[in-house]
This record gives sequence, C-alpha cells and structure tokens, in this order.
Amino acid sequence: MEITEATADDGEEIRDIADRSMAASYAVSPDTIESILEECFNQDRISQLVDSEEATLLVAEDEGHVAGFLEAERDEDTATITWLHVAPEFRGMGAGTGLFETAVDRLHEDGAENVMARDLSDNAEGEGFFEKFGFEEARQDRIEIGGEEHVVELHAETEAEADAEGEDETDSPAQETATTEDGETVYIDRDEELAGESGPFFVAYTDEDREEQYSFYCGNCESLVEAVDSMERVECGTCGNLNKPQEWDGGYL
Repeated sequence: MEITEATADDGEEIRDIADRSMAASYAVSPDTIESILEECFNQDRISQLVDSEEATLLVAEDEGHVAGFLEAERDEDTATITWLHVAPEFRGMGAGTGLFETAVDRLHEDGAENVMARDLSDNAEGEGFFEKFGFEEARQDRIEIGGEEHVVELHAETEAEADAEGEDETDSPAQETATTEDGETVYIDRDEELAGESGPFFVAYTDEDREEQYSFYCGNCESLVEAVDSMERVECGTCGNLNKPQEWDGGYL
C-alpha cells in the first residue's frame, strides 16, 4: 500500500470511496450521504484541496487503484484530520493506518504543534480507531453540511504521543498489539496475512520478537481469533470472516 499526495484526477475515485464507505459505516440516510458528497467531495472542491497550501489530501494506492483517502486542514499551529475513508474491500489491509500515521507525521513536519482528528458521531464503526494512535476524545462539536447539523467528536493527540513525534527517527516503532480474553498482550504482524472472505487474517504472536504464534487477528473487525475449528478453518467468532483450509499454509499453526 503506497501513500501519496492526491491529484485532481483522483477526484472521481475519492467521491466513490466516500460514498461506499459512508453507506457501509454511517448510520445516516442515503439523502444525507448524498448531501455530504455534493458539498464535500465534488470535483471542484477536491481540485481546490489539491492546490491549497492549508490543506492536506492523501490517498492510499494499491496496484494503481485508490484504496482510501485522508483530508486534513491547518489553522495556524493546529491541524485537524477531517475525513478518513477506506473502500470496504480494502479494509483491514493497512490503508487507514498508513494514511493516518503518514498524515500525522507530515502535519507535524509542516509546523503543526497540535494535531486533532474529527469523526462524525454517525460513524458506527469508527469507535476506538484514533485511540490506537494515542489520541483521546477531547470534546464534541457541531457542524453543518448540506443544511443539516451533525455532531462530531474531536480527538486530541495526547501529550506523550506528541512528545514522541520529536524523538530520534531511529527509535524502534511501536508494535501493533491486541489483548486476549485472558488479558494477555499479543503482537500483530501485518506482513504475514491469509486471505479471508471479508478481509485478511494477520498472524498474532505471544512475544515481541514474533517467534511464538498465538493465533490470528481478523482484519475485517479487528478482533482476535481465539481458536481454529475442527476442520482447520480460521474463522472469526466476532464477524464470521472465514479462511478456508485450502487457502492457507497449515505450517502457520
């Protein structure tokens, strides 16, 4: 997955991703989605964002196709990530993580002392995403789009996370982790994945050195697969995502 600056030519794909992402994740009517698309994701506005020095528009590309995008705006020393959408078929493959981490780094490099992230409260599947990157909910606000008022949640970068941005780039990056039902920490390796019907499965290890495998991590709903069934199928007990045995190497277990 490659993260690059968006161009005006990406406008049609950005609008399409926003449309399908909101339909899949937002608890709003089709008319509301259409109003948001018309106001926020029309071609003229996207072209303006691409040319603006006060805005950031990034896309995640996979084999020449736009998999997701992120929009941010800057106001003096504060930058706010306003939109982050990933196409449903690319979810769980690292597009959202790559976009968010790249944007935060670039916004700080461009002089932003504070980075915030905005999310519509209508986003039924977005809860917990920003917390994974050291952001916490700071307050709620209201914005108007297409003549309709929407409640948004603003997440602020914690002091510890902001301080980490200034550390030596040679420091080892934090490893992605998850917690088991027993409260144990396991380590996710997104470089090792198995195909699933709804999204990929990633190998989860019990140790930071990734020598002892625990099980798998579902890229569709971001939960741990605690066991493999009697037919040696990897199946997520939370969302039902399934990996058939002929599609994976039994050596993983």
